[in-house]
Amino acid sequence: MIGGPRLNWGLLPAFDTGRDAPVPRDLARAWQVAEDSLELVARPIGRFELAGTLNGHPGHVRSDEAKRDFPAIFALAVTAFRGQEPLRSRSQATASAALMSWARVYRPTGNPIDEWFFVPLLQAADLVMGSLSPGDRAALLGWAGEFAVAGDRFYEGRAPRNPSRGNNWMARRLLIRTVASTVAGDLGARAATPGLLREFTERNYVAGPSGERDGRTFDFIQRDALHYHLAAVQPLVEIALYAPDLADLAARAAIGSGLEFVRPFFLGERQHVEFARTTISFDRERRDDGNPAFANAPWNPAAGRVMLRLARASFPEVRPWTEQIVDHRYDPRTKLLAAIHGEPQRRAEWIQPGPGPALGPDAPSRSSTAARDAGRSA
Repeated sequence: MIGGPRLNWGLLPAFDTGRDAPVPRDLARAWQVAEDSLELVARPIGRFELAGTLNGHPGHVRSDEAKRDFPAIFALAVTAFRGQEPLRSRSQATASAALMSWARVYRPTGNPIDEWFFVPLLQAADLVMGSLSPGDRAALLGWAGEFAVAGDRFYEGRAPRNPSRGNNWMARRLLIRTVASTVAGDLGARAATPGLLREFTERNYVAGPSGERDGRTFDFIQRDALHYHLAAVQPLVEIALYAPDLADLAARAAIGSGLEFVRPFFLGERQHVEFARTTISFDRERRDDGNPAFANAPWNPAAGRVMLRLARASFPEVRPWTEQIVDHRYDPRTKLLAAIHGEPQRRAEWIQPGPGPALGPDAPSRSSTAARDAGRSA
């Protein structure tokens, strides 16, 4: 492999696939997804049409269908990076082919509502990059870099006081920009991120009734919905995981306050009826169209599980009141990311006292057995 991943992958790079110990269940589950996806053939489209469209819009439906393979491509890339042969090589071939297909067809527009779904693909690119031919590697590096450039261009024409500079649109843009510039090795774009992150948190975290910042976001005020508060906080949680050096103490404190704001609602100490006083007419259109996420109903704490599961890895202050959420009810990517970035309940599975004997080329692979076992556990 030429070089190595540029994003922070926590415990994953040091994992020894030949050790004489059980495979961590979250890694084994990724292997299982990869094994089930070896015949995957990507069907990329030229643009996504999610922003500003209802779920039944043909472009929205087409976009949802196109991104359905993204979790599998991510799992294939993880297995290509830390899997056992022959599954590792087969996963590498399938993941690389899928990523190159997307790189040839999809041109980033910079719209963060459409393109934050590409973060798992950019992560996948980071994992397989070093095993590609020089030509494919250059093409994939260039494609990753396009996401950062397109996002900057998208915001160039927006006025300084445009709400999209201070709400979840910008949060998602910063996540995309962070991952894309890191994977592409764009040091200039990456170096600007801490300043952009500080500027955003200063604008997005607003004063509460007491006049002090209490963790509520502009999104919560604008949309009157915890649904959008989470949409503004989770991308920043992910930045702290994938590029921790870019989230300084001030940014981390802001993110932590946004997590703390959710606490009483998550624990059932308070309730909030979603979108009752939203200022955005499109929220009402989606409610009237039958989208359950936009119903005027009490916020369901289950909606906060993914954000909080990821936050547990990097924000230990949330762990005492989120212990109950460490269970099996997550997608494989979320569980793997939480585990490799330091979730306490999973850490012991990854760190073993000394490696065991390496498996020879003719030794039976543990991947299938471990994958099946993972499907039965949290």
